[in-house]
Amino acid sequence: MNQSETRLIEEGWAALVERLGLANASRFVMLLDRRTGGARQHLQSLWGVNPLPARRPQPPVTNQSDA
Repeated sequence: MNQSETRLIEEGWAALVERLGLANASRFVMLLDRRTGGARQHLQSLWGVNPLPARRPQPPVTNQSDA
């Protein structure tokens, strides 16, 4: 892939994220690329190893009437 193609992909991705948000832009690209998996690999390279921050566990919900 040459430099202009790389730039086009990066600009296209930025436009998708701006218009759709990160989650829907990712879903859109994945829908287009169900067969090869290339989009998944590219998204991982954009996001790095951990694409989403780790979620902190939530404390268990207790029923106040049982207390």
